[in-house]
Amino acid sequence: MKIWLNDRICESNEIEIDVDGWPVGSGVFETIRTENGQVYELARHMRRAGTAAKNFKLVLPGEDSIRSAIVQLLNVEPHPLGRLRLLFSDGRFIAVHQSYTEIVNPAKLKIADDGEGIESISFKTFPYDHRTSLLRQAQVEGFDEIICIGENGLVTEGAVSNFIFFIDGQWVTTPLTAGVLPGVQRAIVIERCGVVVRSLTRADLAKVSAAIVISSLKIALCVSSIDGRALVIDEDVKSFAAQIRAQTQSHSVG
Repeated sequence: MKIWLNDRICESNEIEIDVDGWPVGSGVFETIRTENGQVYELARHMRRAGTAAKNFKLVLPGEDSIRSAIVQLLNVEPHPLGRLRLLFSDGRFIAVHQSYTEIVNPAKLKIADDGEGIESISFKTFPYDHRTSLLRQAQVEGFDEIICIGENGLVTEGAVSNFIFFIDGQWVTTPLTAGVLPGVQRAIVIERCGVVVRSLTRADLAKVSAAIVISSLKIALCVSSIDGRALVIDEDVKSFAAQIRAQTQSHSVG
């Protein structure tokens, strides 16, 4: 596999990197969906990466340099549907583009146990094991994602996703103040699709009749159940998921 390293294309074996594209070390990152050489919502991802970099006192390459790197990487590692990961650390910029398989089956969610002590995150940082391990554990138990509950008893987010819930006749998502990562897809559904921001407790989840998983890779994935309780996936829910997809924009980078 070829990757981008600082200012050039190279083979991935030049650095320590695992099969999922995670290098050894630490820093901030963005994971971005690509389709046929087009990149989804790159400007939003770059703004978020810039905010995180400032927090950790990291200096990012210029945006033109990053865009050039993406163009070159997608040319040598083309995928009809891809996962582009941009990783920034002290003095190093790595970009990895790998094939991504669309998830088509509705998601089964599990509410995280009160004692799991899941720490909220404000920035996307690697190593990311603290979140991917939660996802793997949920999958071992037969679920696709978890709904995290903060120490304050408020619903936050998933291991690697945000959620929108249909409750009391409206689509809602939880506020950043609950301990939610400022997700790119979360911002899109609020700004472009009319999703309401509202605090939810664990008890409120019993009143949820439908839900959608949102993330930069999944875009919008309907939910079939929460803790085994079946949710509605009717034409209205499917139509709203389709609206979210239509409002998520991809562009040529070059």
